[in-house]
Amino acid sequence: MQIKLDGQSVTSTMEVKSKVQALSSLRKIPKINEKKIHLDSLKLFNRLIIFPQRDMTVEKSLAYELTPFPLSLFSNKDQQMNKANKAGFSKTSLKELTDPLDLTNQSCSTLVVDGGWLLYMVKWEQGQTWQEIANSYLSYVQCLGRRSQKTIVVFDGYSRSPKDHDHIRRTKKSCCDLQIRPDMIHWTPRAKFLDNTNNKSELIHLLSSTFRKHNITVEQCDNDADTSIVREALATATDDSVEVRAEDADVLVMLVHHIPSTNHPLFFTTSKGSYDVRRIREALSERERCLLFCHAFTGCDTVSAIAGHGKTTLFDRFCAGDIDEHMDIFLDTQATKDAVIQAGTTIFQYIYHAPGTALGEIRHNMFSRKAAAGLIKPETLPPTEGAAAQHSLRAYLQTQDWILLQSMSLNPSDYGWTLGVHGYEPVPTLDPMAPEELLQFTSCNCNGDCSNRRCSCKRNGVKCISACGVCKGISCKNCGHDGGESGEDSEIDS
Repeated sequence: MQIKLDGQSVTSTMEVKSKVQALSSLRKIPKINEKKIHLDSLKLFNRLIIFPQRDMTVEKSLAYELTPFPLSLFSNKDQQMNKANKAGFSKTSLKELTDPLDLTNQSCSTLVVDGGWLLYMVKWEQGQTWQEIANSYLSYVQCLGRRSQKTIVVFDGYSRSPKDHDHIRRTKKSCCDLQIRPDMIHWTPRAKFLDNTNNKSELIHLLSSTFRKHNITVEQCDNDADTSIVREALATATDDSVEVRAEDADVLVMLVHHIPSTNHPLFFTTSKGSYDVRRIREALSERERCLLFCHAFTGCDTVSAIAGHGKTTLFDRFCAGDIDEHMDIFLDTQATKDAVIQAGTTIFQYIYHAPGTALGEIRHNMFSRKAAAGLIKPETLPPTEGAAAQHSLRAYLQTQDWILLQSMSLNPSDYGWTLGVHGYEPVPTLDPMAPEELLQFTSCNCNGDCSNRRCSCKRNGVKCISACGVCKGISCKNCGHDGGESGEDSEIDS
């Protein structure tokens, strides 16, 4: 090739067959009726699964997750519940309904501050004492409350609660437990220190003492502070105007839902601006009725997001009114668990555009379509009945907490959670993850005829198969036919 090019002008042309070819173009491409087709191996594999199994075997199997945990609800990276885009939902579905306000020249009677947010707002310098750090927080809070007559800081507690799961997600790079005293010098990076809930509790204790000495009211919750923040704000707003300083979408959602119980202005302030909660409620109009349920069911700190289905899109669909009857179950404080599970399952059918179709059948139909078209991603399939049931119970628990403004208003162990070594953990499903036949998949490597219990296949009561090392499921006494004993079989083997 190089000899042919020697002495040629840069303007010279060359034959197509002489041009450099990419490695991908050098591989053999299959042809059908002399027409080249481009198929990846997984596409062929998936089609091979579909074509020979037109019976109910595949459909029966897809009634199980076939994965260690429901990938439509849990992340394959860390096995934690899918994290929802709460901030995006809050922005597009709530905040953008009204224009931000300038509260610079407007005083509010009371400022309620989210203590969990506050912990991350003050920078620390290594070499400072803990009291100096506490004084920095004090100055920051005093600056926030300069327009208010009263300031209330509400801190999280870290006793066992469904928020444990979210805390674990955040503590992968935390430091060890530390005890702090006002005169001790701090050397640990702030991020690592705050990723440890025990360390947070130590700091909160010091901050609470410092704040109270300067007439700042402090409320320490047993667990999650969100409901307490809203409860405190609503109680104060019955007498005068209130500003809530927080970033969490959960707080805004609860404020919007409960705002009719107040008589005075209530403002929600974030780093992006301040918003009149009552105006947001009025802008939502009838859509507000779906707000609490949708925010819980589509993903929050204690309920997993649904893979491939965004919160904002589902909120718009839920507001269409097609699931009102089933949504009402989640808003009913007296609903039974069976009713919640049935309603949740029906809502999942609606989410996957197949009302009235069993989730197992939806999984099978989607699997068949995706297998014929290309790569199947398990997370794109809907959850199984068992996984949907546990998701629905968790969503009901969270919805009730927000309605009643009471964290852990019901026993989490009865609603999709189990209490483990590290606190409450979500129950993925109570059903087996795969059929018994798959869970007991066995192959042997016998040198004999597989006729006794030394053969692992024989011992487990299953026939030898092609995956068996020596017999290959065709030349032993434990295969699906009289391996090698009939003349017909011998002829085939030869």
